[in-house]
Amino acid sequence: MTNAQRIALINPAKFLGNLLLAGGLIQQLDSWCAQHNKQLLIVLDESFAELFAGAFPNAQLVWYPRKALLPGAPKLAAIRAWLGCVRQIRSFNADLAFTIEEDSVCHRLTHFSGARHKVSSTIHRYHIGFDQVLDISRSQRPPGEESVWYSVRDVFAALGIPVEGKPAYVNLQIDPPDSKLMARLVHSGLDFKKPLMLMHAGASKGYKQWPSDHFVQLARLAVKAGYQIALIGAGRSDEAVNAQMLLELSADITVSAPSLAPYPNPDPDQDQDSDPGYVDLCNQLSLLELARLMRISSKIVGNDSGPSHLASALGVPGVVIFGPTDIGIWRPLGPATEILSLKSVCDATCTRHQCRLNYRCLSQITPQSVFDNLVLSDKRTYETTL
Repeated sequence: MTNAQRIALINPAKFLGNLLLAGGLIQQLDSWCAQHNKQLLIVLDESFAELFAGAFPNAQLVWYPRKALLPGAPKLAAIRAWLGCVRQIRSFNADLAFTIEEDSVCHRLTHFSGARHKVSSTIHRYHIGFDQVLDISRSQRPPGEESVWYSVRDVFAALGIPVEGKPAYVNLQIDPPDSKLMARLVHSGLDFKKPLMLMHAGASKGYKQWPSDHFVQLARLAVKAGYQIALIGAGRSDEAVNAQMLLELSADITVSAPSLAPYPNPDPDQDQDSDPGYVDLCNQLSLLELARLMRISSKIVGNDSGPSHLASALGVPGVVIFGPTDIGIWRPLGPATEILSLKSVCDATCTRHQCRLNYRCLSQITPQSVFDNLVLSDKRTYETTL
């Protein structure tokens, strides 16, 4: 399909990690289309609009309105948002439309794209209504090519789109926090005289989640070593996990769980609490603001999740804790990221969704071992200015 002049990549997947892992290849596609005078349209989830601004400079971007389509949203507004998205895609008049995700939304939009040639990337789930179905599996891949990056590469190659290099994240141009965000963070209780450790104790699936009491013990070790802890996350599930952690930690040290409302007339010389303890920033930061905070963070620890991949993409030293998920496929790509896993304690019959041993592959990873891996990784220096 290298003769296609108008190419549409339909990729509104809701998982940030997936987009970060595939993003480097999408950037190659963006450059290749520009070099060969081809038009490119990329459909992405609206949640990533700020974070990925400028990542694909040569493409026309369409943002999938996921929030307007959530259960409980006004039906008329949802219909208008859906039709508006489809209208933008169809008006592109693509010669080729394809998807790289095993995702129903991606495939449905590809169906409605109006493209002359529509391609599905998986023969196992979605194949009806496509002109071509690629049999490219994410599992049981050749040794050394287990990462999802390689399966996306193979989709591109099958369509005649040349890609090269080793697995790498999308290149995001993220600035450190500006003075306004810094003032809000200081007002929240963060003390930038201390090295900052971010913790993401939530996860999209229960089988990915290291026990919250282990995070509590880890936080105590980190504070004793001189770190300040910022709990991050988004959504009700993350909020509940952080609240439980704060309840357990509140007996140890002063806990801050403020609103990040704009802080008028910030005074950089104002004395801060000499021991601000743990700050809960869940639901207080946009993705772009979180990325900017990561730019000045010393360490991060989290489960196999979008924030962990974002930090890895930005080069933040840290540890990602894996349970039964396939590490080969979803391994973070950043060289400063350590992976901890203990699958040796699993039963041969265990699966992600059914575990006879109550996910001991997660629970038996000790807080001390996570802390040791965090503090033994290369130190990161940073500067902050108000």
